Amino acid sequence: KTSLVGLEEKGDIGVYNRANRSLSHFVENMGPAIINMLAAGFVFGLPTLVTTIVFCLGRVMHQIGYTKGYGSHAAGFGLALLATMVLEGLVLVAAVGAFGVFK
Repeated sequence: KTSLVGLEEKGDIGVYNRANRSLSHFVENMGPAIINMLAAGFVFGLPTLVTTIVFCLGRVMHQIGYTKGYGSHAAGFGLALLATMVLEGLVLVAAVGAFGVFK
């Protein structure tokens, strides 16, 4: 009998698989977040710092929550998603301002 370890959801192997899946989700989503942190940071230093801290807190909550079971990671996901959207908004405001729309 062959075991599909990566699909196991119960016990210590399930905890490991969910934690690893959460880490993979972070790697998939960190690129745009980092780019937005850098772009927004040049114009909105303190708001970007606070939003980055919220993003990191959300990702840690996601990781811990995912190890407890499916659905437990939702609060962390929501927090990280909100922070990402705020960063995107800051970059949009900076870009629109750079083109002189607010003058």
